[in-house]
Amino acid sequence: MRERVELGTLSVSPMGLGTLNLPLDKIVDDETTSVMRVAKECGVNLVDTAEAYGLGKSESLLQSACQCAGLSIGTDNDPNVIAAATKFAPVPWRTESQTVVEACKASASRLGVEQIPLYQIHWPDLIQPLKAFGRENRKDELYWEGIAECYNSGLVANVGVSNYGPDTILRAQEALSKKGVTIASNQINFSLMRYRSSEKTLQVCEDLGIKVLSYFPLANGLLAGKYSVDTPPSFPKSLTMKKYYEDAEPVLVIMRRIAAEKGKTVAQVAINWVMCKNVIPIPGARSATMAKDNFRAMGWALSEDEIAELEFAAAAVGEFSNGGFELV
Repeated sequence: MRERVELGTLSVSPMGLGTLNLPLDKIVDDETTSVMRVAKECGVNLVDTAEAYGLGKSESLLQSACQCAGLSIGTDNDPNVIAAATKFAPVPWRTESQTVVEACKASASRLGVEQIPLYQIHWPDLIQPLKAFGRENRKDELYWEGIAECYNSGLVANVGVSNYGPDTILRAQEALSKKGVTIASNQINFSLMRYRSSEKTLQVCEDLGIKVLSYFPLANGLLAGKYSVDTPPSFPKSLTMKKYYEDAEPVLVIMRRIAAEKGKTVAQVAINWVMCKNVIPIPGARSATMAKDNFRAMGWALSEDEIAELEFAAAAVGEFSNGGFELV
């Protein structure tokens, strides 16, 4: 059995797979099936999705890809079982706790399971259409009540949150613990180019025994080694990323050197750094080749000196914040 880490009641690989980049115009896709076969081959059993990705299409695609790859979704510690994680979207028109239960049942149906291994609240209730007029209606407590019902009724095996900062995590933990629910995970925007602002969040999660998952461990491609001043991304990404790939060049110089010394890729160095921080990275992959390259970040570790050198360089530049909700 390959290395595993504890995520609530789940035993998962030290890194996972995000599905945001998978094609959302298909219900059955050969490339996605190939990605899942590579995940099985490499021992990766944690796959993250969300109802917000293509209005449920990502969940359906994951289910069909697992089926075609000879995998099932569940909580068993078995090489042929995928621990799928999905998310509830706290949008303004969901005004009752029961909407969480209804959304959970719909996600379970699309995933083809009776019990979702990990069910997360996608973000705090930050979308407030009337805030400009001085009116807010935060419904976080209602959503916590709803996800507690999902857990206590057996619809989900583990409860998680996403984009929660230290104060919101503490409030959620207090509210959910009264209903017999422990928060298993908190998924945040975390990478070598974005970690200093999350230090308090990491500490609170560690104190509470909450595992942190990292989306954008490659900083939206910035740390994949593809972009530079000489090789910018295509339009329109070139506009949103220009500031970041120019600022990050001193960090990337060190990453390229370390990658060459270790016989790794820059992306593997970036993902490995996240694992060295006791965080589970869930990079996306558009192809089986990309997935296999990412998964080779497992099975080795950066040295303490290399980690210190990377962080010293990263501390001299601005943090990456392109995409995702800010922590609260």
